[in-house]
Amino acid sequence: MLKVAIFQFSGTGNTYYISQRIQEEIRDKRIICDLYSIESLKESNHLVDHYDVIGLGYPVYGSSIPRIVRKWMDGLRFRTDKRGFVFCTQMMFSGDGAAYAARILRKKGYKILEQEHFNMPNNITDYKIFRSKKEIDYEKIERKNTKKIKRFVKNILLERRYLKGSNPFSLLLGLTQRVPYTFFERRMMNHAIKLEPNCILCGKCVELCPTKNFVIKDDSLKVRNRCVLCYRCINHCPVQALHTNKKTLVEKPYHGPTAQFKIRDVMMSDLLTEVIDELEL
Repeated sequence: MLKVAIFQFSGTGNTYYISQRIQEEIRDKRIICDLYSIESLKESNHLVDHYDVIGLGYPVYGSSIPRIVRKWMDGLRFRTDKRGFVFCTQMMFSGDGAAYAARILRKKGYKILEQEHFNMPNNITDYKIFRSKKEIDYEKIERKNTKKIKRFVKNILLERRYLKGSNPFSLLLGLTQRVPYTFFERRMMNHAIKLEPNCILCGKCVELCPTKNFVIKDDSLKVRNRCVLCYRCINHCPVQALHTNKKTLVEKPYHGPTAQFKIRDVMMSDLLTEVIDELEL
């Protein structure tokens, strides 16, 4: 029986939401499909061994890949016996957002079946230029992505190649965003988080951060300069004490792609333990 694994990283829930929907669609075809959170895995090669098809999902940052995902990809062994698919979530457009990771996977021997981009709500809430006055229409998010997910999964299972973002125009568009973003990432990202004095030391950022960027010491919150700009801490600080823009604080935090979304789900620690234990029996 065909076995599929989806490895994903999600800062505030958009990619996790799409990953879950893809998983549900594949399982509806009576195919085994397991979902893993990259931030909760130290090493994935032993998991990859158990599957025929490997999916990778992530939020695209300036047409680039989050550092936590790049590190995970660097650790993958070269192998020619695996098929793969890549998808990314984006606010508007990313050029070759999914194709960028697909090229890296091909160099590692993977046969890429599908690449796709999914538009999701904006989670950058401390820049006025990105702020929206409209309420999030959760039903619209569901409607617009359902059809695309069904087509995406159908093409994967039938091995019909659809490689979104691989044409020359998309590559050029991606480069115009990726080059300045890479410069920003190298120079400023580690020190991106700004802390306001109204912090109440609740420890929520310590708990939620995927890179352990925060620690409470000597009755104060310390930032350890490991930021990957996922915006999880910024959007879930109960007093809006965290931000990246020096001049703008968060007024309306983004709490996820559904009204009932729980941010701790993106880490998937409990589910991972169960699935990994079952595979290793």
